[in-house]
Amino acid sequence: MNKFIFNNSFLVLLISMLLSGCISITKELPFKKTYTLSIENRILKNKYYDKTIRIYEPKALSSINTREIIYSKNLVEQEKYALNNWSDKPSKMLQKIMSKYLTLQNSYKYITSSNIKVNNDYNIISELVEFKQIFSKTKSYANFSIRVYLINNKTKKVYFKNFSYKKLSKTNDANGLVYAINYTSNLFLFDLQTFIQESLKKDLI
Repeated sequence: MNKFIFNNSFLVLLISMLLSGCISITKELPFKKTYTLSIENRILKNKYYDKTIRIYEPKALSSINTREIIYSKNLVEQEKYALNNWSDKPSKMLQKIMSKYLTLQNSYKYITSSNIKVNNDYNIISELVEFKQIFSKTKSYANFSIRVYLINNKTKKVYFKNFSYKKLSKTNDANGLVYAINYTSNLFLFDLQTFIQESLKKDLI
């Protein structure tokens, strides 16, 4: 009987120790930080075109199109920040900010990224090539590259441009990358608007 009581008491004590240890470990673990892309509410003076444009989600390799925030210290290896994530896949975030920024410009009849089938004058199809942090000795850079195709749905004429940016990160961590990527993303939006304006001008001559 005493042996039974001793075994039970030891078991209760062991479980209590394990539980208190788990709780302590959980409390000490840092929380994951989640980041997203944001746009500058900068309205440009551009010509108005009575045209509709649909923005498709950019195509991308799964190795870069991930919620994980990734970086490379050489040409063949890729790593991720364990305690930092994007709010969504880069392709989804880019589609969202492209649509929002171009709508904000009020330069077109309307901009859509919806999957609802409607007749649009133009489509924007793109390929995300780079979206990560690159380390070089003691510095790191945000590398962002995307290919954009503007397609006239009536004539099937295609206008193409490759957008590529490299921005020094202020800090060699996920936070430094996020701020640098946001900066380059806003440069891209500005250049994208210019590209569309110039393409439509040529297309409608």
